[in-house]
Amino acid sequence: MSLPHMLSYAGLAAVYALIAAALVLAGMALARRTLERRAWPALVLVLFLIALALHPFPDPATFDCRTQAVVPKFVPLRWLDTIAELRALGAPPAAWLQDLMVASTVMNLVLSLAIGATLAPLRLGTGAVLMFGLCLSLGIEVAQLTGLFGVYGCPYRQFDVDDLILNVGGIVVGYCAVRWRYRSGAM
Repeated sequence: MSLPHMLSYAGLAAVYALIAAALVLAGMALARRTLERRAWPALVLVLFLIALALHPFPDPATFDCRTQAVVPKFVPLRWLDTIAELRALGAPPAAWLQDLMVASTVMNLVLSLAIGATLAPLRLGTGAVLMFGLCLSLGIEVAQLTGLFGVYGCPYRQFDVDDLILNVGGIVVGYCAVRWRYRSGAM
């Protein structure tokens, strides 16, 4: 995956997330509800993660499950094999970032850490953050596994157990790190 491709992919996901956040804001205004200002960064990042995980959407009229279905990955920690292969080949750092497995693993982890960090000011318990992370990530992965809950006859995006592990772990670690900083008086 080239840098321009990654940037355009992330840029489109950001547009989707901002549109969805605006729709949430409009819906809340219609319902005469408000969302705490400190919750907005978490909402936008969660919507960004969802958009990254589910787009691009294939054209249902031309999508063919016989030739375009994606095989799920149920074996955990496969990204470690990719890193070992790149190290064994002596691949330069640019090759690492262009590798889809490495790039998506890093992107998942960084985004999950950021989501966890934005949840910290909301003063949720660690258990609630763990459950939120698990439900969010499992919802995304099930959507991928089921072809967007049946919109497509087969998966068009790849279910990956590593995404589930990294997303939940990243959210909890990001939350705990920022909460620890709050408690230590550094923030």
